[in-house]
Amino acid sequence: MSDTDILHAFNPQIQDPDKIQHLSRRGFIGSMMAGAAGVAGASTLLSSVSEAEAAPEPDLPDIPDMPPGGAAADDEAYWEKVAAQFLVRDGVIFMNSGTRGISPMSVHKAQTEAVEAVNSDPAMCWSTYFFPGMDKIRQDMADFVGADVDEIAFTNSTTDGMGLGFMGLDLKAGDEILTTNYDYGWVKNMMAFRAKRDGLEFKMVDISDPSFRVLEDPQKVIDVVESGITPKTRFLTICHINYTDGFVMPVKEICEMARAKGIITLIDGAQPPGMMKLDMQDLACDMYAGPGHKYMMAAQHTGFLFLRNDAADRVQPLVYTGSSDPDWAIEGARKLEQRGSTSYSDRISIGAALDFHNKLTREAVEARLRYLALQLRQGLREIDGVTVYGSDNPDLSMALVSFSVKDLNPSDIVGRLWYRRPSIYIRTVGAAGDFSGVRATLHVMNTAAQVETLINRVRGLASN
Repeated sequence: MSDTDILHAFNPQIQDPDKIQHLSRRGFIGSMMAGAAGVAGASTLLSSVSEAEAAPEPDLPDIPDMPPGGAAADDEAYWEKVAAQFLVRDGVIFMNSGTRGISPMSVHKAQTEAVEAVNSDPAMCWSTYFFPGMDKIRQDMADFVGADVDEIAFTNSTTDGMGLGFMGLDLKAGDEILTTNYDYGWVKNMMAFRAKRDGLEFKMVDISDPSFRVLEDPQKVIDVVESGITPKTRFLTICHINYTDGFVMPVKEICEMARAKGIITLIDGAQPPGMMKLDMQDLACDMYAGPGHKYMMAAQHTGFLFLRNDAADRVQPLVYTGSSDPDWAIEGARKLEQRGSTSYSDRISIGAALDFHNKLTREAVEARLRYLALQLRQGLREIDGVTVYGSDNPDLSMALVSFSVKDLNPSDIVGRLWYRRPSIYIRTVGAAGDFSGVRATLHVMNTAAQVETLINRVRGLASN
């Protein structure tokens, strides 16, 4: 769609044609970047205002066809073509998909066209009432995570899904709710809030000892979680992957143990969806919340909640708008997402992101990310003064690599990597027990050469 065509893709009954004149594709992106100029790294993904107005849209190659038998993890020629699907600015190495994944061009385009479609719909019905394509996206989402289609509710984020699952759960005064002190702060906040409101007992088991950062046997974690369980425990939540140190928790074993004790489980899956192949049935959890905007690379404000069919009656919606027929109740996981109007463009971005992943295949993506992460961990371990948190055991680690450099402040490490070309974008992390470090989260927009660049830059920091 040309800039001129965009001017016609709006509803003049609702929108001011004079105000919409500047909302061409390049002009709109440029104005957004100007408004975000004060945010660190805001210019990472797109050009500056002047560049956006002057430069044509890049001519990106199509997603490469999958080689026979699947793309090998070390097939750099193939994966460099995949990396070319992302509008990362020249001179920038983006390694923070664990906070916000960059959408490939196909997803960005699908979302943009969906916004234009909604704005050209006089009744605005696509975003509010009628969206027949949603059934396919829901089925694709269910297939992607190994669930039944009735077990998927779309949410606004992982935290939103965690709130829907936990706050809607039937609990009584005196019941105990359990997590670890390494779990996400906002989740612990909601647990503390409900405990105070409803007279629950809120408990956390301590996994802050440094020995938990380099585990080779997950049984130690299973034992410490089980030690926190009493006959009054009714709810348990843990992270699937600790966002601070990258440790992959033994979710299946913990959930099976909890189920045998009659405890309902909710897993914080803020990292794995899109990073590793998931199978909700195999994980044995009752609920699992995940984002769309990180490793799945869909739009911001997207996510999902898996609610096992046989646990659906134990979780009630916090807000329920139901169906057009008041006598017909929506059941299963979908009842939790009946909260009025939704965003058509955000949902479309989920579908486009799933298409992108399915073209590459979940297996090939996971193998590629494991390959890059192993390269990074092994390279960093060879540097004197660098501590790498995590294991090379594929059952205990994935694409999230945390490390520290001698006594350097993590913020200084992040700054020194960013303010020298090529600019490497990673982040700081911290957790209970005075744990602090920096974190690189690798994805398919990264190449083996970029990983080697990070290793060399860290070697320079350590030697100086």
